[in-house]
Amino acid sequence: MEFNIVKELNGQFDPIVLIKTDEKPDDALAPKAGRGGCVMSLVAQTIAKRKTTAFGRENITCGGVSAGFGWGTGFKTDADREFQATFLSLGLESARDKDAFLERLSHLPKPTQEMFMKGERIFCDFDTAYENIKNRPLYDEGEYVVFKPIESLEEGETPDVVIFTLNTMELSAVLQLNGSFRANNTHIMTPQASACQAIGTITFQQAESEDPVPVLSPLDFAARAHMRRLIPDEYMNLSMPWELFLKLEELSKNSVLQTHFWEDFGNK
Repeated sequence: MEFNIVKELNGQFDPIVLIKTDEKPDDALAPKAGRGGCVMSLVAQTIAKRKTTAFGRENITCGGVSAGFGWGTGFKTDADREFQATFLSLGLESARDKDAFLERLSHLPKPTQEMFMKGERIFCDFDTAYENIKNRPLYDEGEYVVFKPIESLEEGETPDVVIFTLNTMELSAVLQLNGSFRANNTHIMTPQASACQAIGTITFQQAESEDPVPVLSPLDFAARAHMRRLIPDEYMNLSMPWELFLKLEELSKNSVLQTHFWEDFGNK
């Protein structure tokens, strides 16, 4: 399918879509059985190489992506949540039970041990990280999440999320378009969350809002490290529910994208 906003932006990376489904496309790239790793490295393949990718409950790579793609909490016990909160804060320094934390780390691969020892430091302390995990929006539906290029959408196919990958000028244009129909100035989210949660469950939650806003990500450097081979560092993701995308699509036909300002700064 073709969209005016895609044509007007004329960016290096056209948008991709996320579709919750119970069926995995036969031609989709997927994580190898028994292999971990960040899902964003495969999502980057959809963004940059226009390949369809799919992720399923049967091969969840981490608790974070389970929550991020709408398959429950991802944590079976409170001890699992505590372990994740320790990692998301200051690592060993934040651990409530340092001996228990070190024992659990001893069963992980060496590079993972080193990463968890220092922590990801998304949150300033354990309690803040733990509360964030508890307060995440939770869904439990669909067997698969499929990412595909927006141009591969078929007539009648309705995605759940549209994900732009934008440089600073493209981001400025889309944000201006997104603010052009709003009377207030609060019209974007920058959640303190992993990349998969930002484009997944947090954007799912926006679809339930009477006034949905786009979600800017990734803020976590771990995801960026897995994406940077294909996506330059200066690019950001901007995800939004399908209905908001359709609104921006209509607005794009008579907007800043038809002015000399965009011609001067954009990619035309």
